Amino acid sequence: MLTLPLPALANSDYQSLFAQARYTELLQRMEQDPAARRDPQLMLLMVRSLIQQQFREEANTLLNQLIEEFPEHSALLTQAALNKIALANSGNIFNARKRATDGLELLQKAISLDPENYLAQQALINFYQVAPATAGGSKPLAAELAEQLFAKNPVQGTLARAGIAVAEGRLSDAQALLDAQLLQTPDNTELLLRKGAVLTQQSAFLVAQQTYLQLLPLLSDPVSQQNVHFQLGRLAVFTERYRLEGIHALESYLSFYDNSQQPRLPRARLRLAQLYLAQGDIVRARALYQQTARVVLDEADFIEARAQLAAQLEQR
Repeated sequence: MLTLPLPALANSDYQSLFAQARYTELLQRMEQDPAARRDPQLMLLMVRSLIQQQFREEANTLLNQLIEEFPEHSALLTQAALNKIALANSGNIFNARKRATDGLELLQKAISLDPENYLAQQALINFYQVAPATAGGSKPLAAELAEQLFAKNPVQGTLARAGIAVAEGRLSDAQALLDAQLLQTPDNTELLLRKGAVLTQQSAFLVAQQTYLQLLPLLSDPVSQQNVHFQLGRLAVFTERYRLEGIHALESYLSFYDNSQQPRLPRARLRLAQLYLAQGDIVRARALYQQTARVVLDEADFIEARAQLAAQLEQR
């Protein structure tokens, strides 16, 4: 039986597939679309789809080809750098130093091509902050670049300063830096996202929850919206506050990522089951628990929460 080629998609359709974590479908579509191979922005989606599926070596091979084909594409260089640094941190120790050095050089080139590439600038500062000196790390240089960035762009500079504070375990200092800048730019979504994350690290769950509730109506990007929905749901379990908001958030999350490869789906189902049970909806809590009962996740908090939920359901 012949398999007919799928029709080519518009760029926005590919972006939607990526946003909805439908990575395999996106890759299959792109492999049948000759025009996609000539579009560096679409190839970025292909690379990120591979990375999201933990195919970092395959992504590295493809990125090496792409930065040869598009040597002045700052975003591609940045993605290649980030992937090499991730591989250096997790891979073969004999390849680590070269990959880290290559990643550093690519970040520097990406910034020289596009001085407004803040993703690359943040990554470069983080590299200098956390990498060992033998691999090119330099905490003084990280601090210097963060100050230069602050002079150029206070929001990005604050994010860099806060990142350094977090890396050094100074969570209260990071929070103070973010709060100070939020007085000047109270609706900046990047600052609010980082504030929510830092508060969660500090176990200030209620304030984090309130920060995410403040942030949500300011977001237009669907992926960012769903990330906040996920956080609102799990925080509602911890605080036992804003449960209805948490339920609505996780219901939206599960609907958005239905039939997808989103790896956080089991955790979202588990947290929603916990919230349903807390609200007395035993039927829906039990149904969602059944969907997570056989999921294999090597994460202590997931295993513990699932066992606790199972025990609670047995008593009902």
